Amino acid sequence: MLKRIAGLVAVVLLVFSAPVALPQQDQAQTVYTFVSLWQIPRANWAQFSENSEKITNPILQKALADGTIISWGNFETVVHTPDGMTHGGWFQATSLAGITRVLDELLKGASRPALNTATKHEDHLLRTLARHASPQAGASGYVRVRTVLAQPGKGDDLVAHIQKYIWPVLEDQFKKGNVTYYAADEQYILTGPGSSRNFVTFYPSAEALDKVVTAVSARLAGMSADERQAWQEGLSKLTVPDSTRDMLARVTHYAQK
Repeated sequence: MLKRIAGLVAVVLLVFSAPVALPQQDQAQTVYTFVSLWQIPRANWAQFSENSEKITNPILQKALADGTIISWGNFETVVHTPDGMTHGGWFQATSLAGITRVLDELLKGASRPALNTATKHEDHLLRTLARHASPQAGASGYVRVRTVLAQPGKGDDLVAHIQKYIWPVLEDQFKKGNVTYYAADEQYILTGPGSSRNFVTFYPSAEALDKVVTAVSARLAGMSADERQAWQEGLSKLTVPDSTRDMLARVTHYAQK
């Protein structure tokens, strides 16, 4: 699956809608996403990656194999900021018991020296509102997270609007193999504004990311005058101005049932 998960979708936000139909299994399941973010000094990046590969990842892969979780992965931020996070990881489960079981196993695991060098660390426990995912094993690629602050009480409306206008494009790109996962999340444990929503998209390569950007741009360019007006007016009503934040990261390991 990043600061404020600032965890993944759309290249843009579009509004006025009803949810797009997704496969039933993706709508019916309750999914929780746990995200850990770290700011690691550059001199320790290689050590952090090595610790993840040798210590953290085997624990997560075992939990995936025995059904405790349904996905896991780790990533390295591509676009850096002075105060931003540099590395992170996530895992998903269909129960809070699954989340806490993995956290317990990670705490019992071997020491990870690189974590002691972190200058910042934060966690997020999210509830995934809707998702579409393809099975992955040993995958890598890129993830983009767009975090938007909705107007109070308008978070679900914002998700529904994006589902109508953007998600059909993502679903088409999903079928073409250019998207491997897309989702909308809200905070389950509130560590920030409750009206924030995270839109997450995974791409198997930078070339796939380009194709998705082109497809979304074509959708925007093809809007009628009425659609464009509805989009602009709806965006103004549903979101807090200048609240959108993006994260682009390189996914180094990724597995998904």
